Amino acid sequence: MTVASFSEDTGVRPSRWDDGQARFYAETIESSDYVDRVAPLLGPPWKDFVDVGAGSGALGARLVGDGGRWTAVDPQPAMRALLERQRMPLSARGATLEIHACTWQDLPAHLSARRLLAANLGATHHEAGVFFDAMVGRWQDAMHWVVAAQAGPSSFCLAGFLPPELHGCDTRPAFERTLDQLGPERAPDDIRFADWHCRFVFADLPTAQAHFLDRLALAPDTAKAVAVCRFVARHALPTAAGIEVSCSKRSAVMRWQAH
Repeated sequence: MTVASFSEDTGVRPSRWDDGQARFYAETIESSDYVDRVAPLLGPPWKDFVDVGAGSGALGARLVGDGGRWTAVDPQPAMRALLERQRMPLSARGATLEIHACTWQDLPAHLSARRLLAANLGATHHEAGVFFDAMVGRWQDAMHWVVAAQAGPSSFCLAGFLPPELHGCDTRPAFERTLDQLGPERAPDDIRFADWHCRFVFADLPTAQAHFLDRLALAPDTAKAVAVCRFVARHALPTAAGIEVSCSKRSAVMRWQAH
């Protein structure tokens, strides 16, 4: 398996990926307990919501209630293909899925709903104030953001598997940067936290090792690359399906309520 690298420093998916990056992210989310831990903090099933950066739809599909309307927004073709899988199960519950192939900057002017969701979206880290202002008027009841909050690296999905001397990343919780950008005038009404484990099963040990070298942009013949490969070999878990790598994560679930 070849996994393309990306340069985001937040551990969240950027607005545009190639298909390989998108599929890896989606598979990691769906093989982890992320949805099971985060969804309960978002309340009972939703009847009408816009899901900005919906990805594969793993979280949105859990939130939409019977007879509900889910408007999913994602610019990545591979993610939209995964979203399409949700139509049949939703239809059986009388719910509808509308998919828009655009970035948050290009949202149609009319697009709004009772609730708005932005989960693991790069804009909530890098352009939190700009994104917040752009979403004004697009929700009537509540807006929810899900933002990385672990006191550890968030440079890529599995960075926390490595010790600090190998990942070399900022370990300040990313949601703190989000709050700094928002300032007190845009602060959420409440923040709740979900602890979960990020997991992925690689086909074999060399594939797992290659993944980390790629994410860290390390040439295989460097001393650091050798140290990374040794660490993965010692700490990855052999399973019947391959080699499992996991790390602890925390998500901050931010909510703004209409007043």
